[in-house]
Amino acid sequence: MISAMKSLADPAAELCRQSGRWSSHIRARLNAHVPQNFIFDKDIRAIPASVLIPLFFKDGQAHILFTKRSENLVQHKGQISFPGGRQDAADKDRLDAALRETEEEVGIARSGIEVLGQSDGMLTNTHYLVTPYVGLFSPPEHYRISEGEIDRLIEAPLCHFLDDAVFYTEQRRHRGYEWQVHYYRYGDDLIWGVTGFLLSAFLNIVFDAGRPLGG
Repeated sequence: MISAMKSLADPAAELCRQSGRWSSHIRARLNAHVPQNFIFDKDIRAIPASVLIPLFFKDGQAHILFTKRSENLVQHKGQISFPGGRQDAADKDRLDAALRETEEEVGIARSGIEVLGQSDGMLTNTHYLVTPYVGLFSPPEHYRISEGEIDRLIEAPLCHFLDDAVFYTEQRRHRGYEWQVHYYRYGDDLIWGVTGFLLSAFLNIVFDAGRPLGG
Protein backbone atom coordinates (compact mmCIF):
# COMPACT_ATOMS: atom_id res chain seq x y z
CA MET A 1 0.00 0.00 0.00
CA ILE A 2 1.34 3.40 -1.00
CA SER A 3 0.05 6.58 0.63
CA ALA A 4 0.75 10.30 0.28
CA MET A 5 0.77 12.80 3.13
CA LYS A 6 -0.96 16.17 3.29
CA SER A 7 1.08 19.32 2.76
CA LEU A 8 2.55 21.19 5.68
CA ALA A 9 1.52 24.77 6.32
CA ASP A 10 3.34 27.55 4.50
CA PRO A 11 4.81 29.02 7.73
CA ALA A 12 6.96 25.89 8.17
CA ALA A 13 8.43 26.26 4.70
CA GLU A 14 8.86 29.99 5.22
CA LEU A 15 10.91 29.32 8.34
CA CYS A 16 13.47 27.50 6.17
CA ARG A 17 14.14 30.79 4.39
CA GLN A 18 14.80 32.90 7.48
CA SER A 19 18.53 33.16 8.09
CA GLY A 20 19.42 32.66 11.75
CA ARG A 21 15.90 31.99 12.97
CA TRP A 22 15.57 28.56 11.37
CA SER A 23 18.58 27.09 13.18
CA SER A 24 17.45 28.58 16.52
CA HIS A 25 14.04 27.01 15.97
CA ILE A 26 15.57 23.60 15.25
CA ARG A 27 17.81 23.79 18.32
CA ALA A 28 14.86 24.72 20.55
CA ARG A 29 12.69 21.90 19.20
CA LEU A 30 15.44 19.30 19.61
CA ASN A 31 16.29 20.48 23.13
CA ALA A 32 12.63 20.21 24.14
CA HIS A 33 12.33 16.70 22.70
CA VAL A 34 13.25 13.46 24.47
CA PRO A 35 14.90 11.27 21.79
CA GLN A 36 13.53 7.78 21.29
CA ASN A 37 14.56 4.76 19.26
CA PHE A 38 12.15 2.99 16.94
CA ILE A 39 12.76 -0.75 17.19
CA PHE A 40 10.70 -2.97 14.92
CA ASP A 41 12.54 -6.25 15.47
CA LYS A 42 13.18 -6.84 19.16
CA ASP A 43 15.16 -10.02 18.44
CA ILE A 44 18.05 -8.15 16.80
CA ARG A 45 21.18 -7.57 18.86
CA ALA A 46 22.03 -3.90 18.38
CA ILE A 47 25.37 -2.55 17.13
CA PRO A 48 25.94 1.12 18.12
CA ALA A 49 26.09 3.50 15.17
CA SER A 50 25.38 7.16 14.51
CA VAL A 51 24.91 9.67 11.72
CA LEU A 52 24.99 13.42 11.34
CA ILE A 53 22.08 15.27 9.76
CA PRO A 54 24.13 18.14 8.29
CA LEU A 55 22.36 21.48 7.79
CA PHE A 56 23.58 24.71 6.23
CA PHE A 57 22.24 27.98 4.79
CA LYS A 58 22.76 28.64 1.09
CA ASP A 59 21.06 30.69 -1.64
CA GLY A 60 18.62 32.20 0.82
CA GLN A 61 17.35 29.02 2.45
CA ALA A 62 18.22 26.12 4.74
CA HIS A 63 19.75 23.06 3.07
CA ILE A 64 20.46 19.48 4.09
CA LEU A 65 23.45 17.43 2.92
CA PHE A 66 23.21 13.80 1.81
CA THR A 67 25.83 11.36 0.53
CA LYS A 68 25.34 8.95 -2.38
CA ARG A 69 27.08 5.77 -1.28
CA SER A 70 29.45 3.91 -3.59
CA GLU A 71 28.16 0.94 -5.58
CA ASN A 72 31.23 -0.98 -4.39
CA LEU A 73 30.17 -1.11 -0.74
CA VAL A 74 28.81 -4.31 0.79
CA GLN A 75 25.93 -2.78 2.76
CA HIS A 76 23.47 -0.15 1.49
CA LYS A 77 25.46 0.28 -1.70
CA GLY A 78 24.28 3.04 -4.01
CA GLN A 79 21.82 4.38 -1.46
CA ILE A 80 21.50 7.97 -0.34
CA SER A 81 22.42 8.47 3.29
CA PHE A 82 23.63 10.82 5.97
CA PRO A 83 27.35 10.71 6.82
CA GLY A 84 27.98 8.28 9.65
CA GLY A 85 28.74 4.71 10.62
CA ARG A 86 29.33 2.31 13.48
CA GLN A 87 30.91 3.46 16.72
CA ASP A 88 34.58 2.45 16.99
CA ALA A 89 36.42 1.61 20.20
CA ALA A 90 38.39 4.85 19.93
CA ASP A 91 35.23 6.99 19.80
CA LYS A 92 34.26 8.63 23.10
CA ASP A 93 30.56 8.25 22.36
CA ARG A 94 28.09 8.11 19.47
CA LEU A 95 28.33 11.84 18.82
CA ASP A 96 32.09 11.50 18.53
CA ALA A 97 31.56 8.68 16.02
CA ALA A 98 29.16 10.78 13.93
CA LEU A 99 31.57 13.72 13.82
CA ARG A 100 34.52 11.47 12.96
CA GLU A 101 32.64 9.74 10.16
CA THR A 102 31.45 13.09 8.76
CA GLU A 103 35.01 14.37 8.59
CA GLU A 104 36.22 11.14 6.97
CA GLU A 105 33.41 10.93 4.41
CA VAL A 106 32.89 14.54 3.32
CA GLY A 107 35.83 16.46 4.81
CA ILE A 108 33.88 18.68 7.21
CA ALA A 109 36.03 19.14 10.32
CA ARG A 110 34.29 18.61 13.65
CA SER A 111 35.54 22.04 14.74
CA GLY A 112 33.37 23.53 12.00
CA ILE A 113 30.16 21.78 13.09
CA GLU A 114 27.75 23.29 15.61
CA VAL A 115 25.73 20.45 17.12
CA LEU A 116 22.09 21.52 17.50
CA GLY A 117 20.82 18.38 19.22
CA GLN A 118 19.81 14.74 18.90
CA SER A 119 16.93 13.37 16.85
CA ASP A 120 15.04 10.06 17.03
CA GLY A 121 16.90 6.89 16.04
CA MET A 122 16.03 3.44 14.79
CA LEU A 123 17.26 -0.15 14.76
CA THR A 124 17.97 -1.34 11.23
CA ASN A 125 17.50 -4.85 9.87
CA THR A 126 21.29 -4.97 9.49
CA HIS A 127 21.50 -4.80 13.31
CA TYR A 128 22.64 -1.15 13.67
CA LEU A 129 21.01 1.05 16.30
CA VAL A 130 21.45 4.40 14.56
CA THR A 131 21.52 7.57 16.65
CA PRO A 132 21.17 10.78 14.58
CA TYR A 133 22.65 14.12 15.60
CA VAL A 134 21.83 17.40 13.90
CA GLY A 135 24.69 19.73 13.04
CA LEU A 136 25.04 23.16 11.46
CA PHE A 137 28.04 23.98 9.26
CA SER A 138 29.23 26.49 6.67
CA PRO A 139 29.56 24.77 3.28
CA PRO A 140 33.07 24.79 1.84
CA GLU A 141 33.83 25.81 -1.71
CA HIS A 142 34.94 22.24 -2.35
CA TYR A 143 34.09 19.16 -0.29
CA ARG A 144 36.76 16.51 0.28
CA ILE A 145 34.89 13.24 -0.12
CA SER A 146 36.07 9.71 0.61
CA GLU A 147 36.07 8.33 -2.93
CA GLY A 148 36.02 4.72 -1.80
CA GLU A 149 32.80 5.25 0.13
CA ILE A 150 31.02 8.17 -1.52
CA ASP A 151 30.12 8.64 -5.19
CA ARG A 152 28.76 12.17 -4.84
CA LEU A 153 27.06 14.64 -2.50
CA ILE A 154 23.54 16.04 -2.69
CA GLU A 155 22.71 19.51 -1.38
CA ALA A 156 18.93 19.80 -1.10
CA PRO A 157 16.72 22.62 0.22
CA LEU A 158 15.26 21.53 3.56
CA CYS A 159 11.81 22.91 2.75
CA HIS A 160 11.65 20.61 -0.30
CA PHE A 161 10.94 17.70 2.04
CA LEU A 162 7.96 19.49 3.59
CA ASP A 163 6.04 19.02 0.32
CA ASP A 164 3.59 16.11 0.36
CA ALA A 165 4.11 15.64 -3.38
CA VAL A 166 7.63 14.25 -2.85
CA PHE A 167 6.78 11.84 -0.01
CA TYR A 168 5.12 8.43 0.17
CA THR A 169 5.29 5.25 2.25
CA GLU A 170 5.12 1.50 1.70
CA GLN A 171 4.22 -1.11 4.27
CA ARG A 172 6.89 -3.81 4.66
CA ARG A 173 7.18 -6.99 6.72
CA HIS A 174 10.39 -8.59 8.01
CA ARG A 175 10.76 -11.51 10.43
CA GLY A 176 7.13 -11.11 11.44
CA TYR A 177 7.43 -7.38 12.16
CA GLU A 178 5.78 -4.63 10.14
CA TRP A 179 6.95 -1.09 9.53
CA GLN A 180 6.52 1.69 6.99
CA VAL A 181 9.31 2.47 4.56
CA HIS A 182 9.59 6.20 3.88
CA TYR A 183 10.43 7.57 0.43
CA TYR A 184 11.35 11.11 -0.64
CA ARG A 185 11.95 12.16 -4.23
CA TYR A 186 14.52 14.83 -5.01
CA GLY A 187 15.04 15.24 -8.75
CA ASP A 188 16.21 11.87 -10.06
CA ASP A 189 17.25 10.71 -6.59
CA LEU A 190 15.16 8.62 -4.21
CA ILE A 191 15.85 8.91 -0.49
CA TRP A 192 14.46 5.93 1.39
CA GLY A 193 15.15 3.24 3.98
CA VAL A 194 16.96 4.28 7.14
CA THR A 195 17.69 7.76 5.79
CA GLY A 196 14.09 8.34 4.76
CA PHE A 197 12.85 7.22 8.17
CA LEU A 198 15.35 9.37 10.08
CA LEU A 199 14.47 12.34 7.88
CA SER A 200 10.77 11.87 8.67
CA ALA A 201 11.45 11.62 12.40
CA PHE A 202 13.49 14.83 12.24
CA LEU A 203 10.75 16.66 10.31
CA ASN A 204 8.18 15.50 12.86
CA ILE A 205 10.18 16.94 15.75
CA VAL A 206 11.08 20.23 14.10
CA PHE A 207 8.05 20.98 11.92
CA ASP A 208 5.24 18.77 13.33
CA ALA A 209 5.20 16.99 9.98
CA GLY A 210 2.97 14.14 11.12
CA ARG A 211 4.87 11.46 9.23
CA PRO A 212 3.74 7.94 10.30
CA LEU A 213 6.56 6.29 12.23
CA GLY A 214 4.80 3.37 13.87
CA GLY A 215 4.56 -0.17 12.59
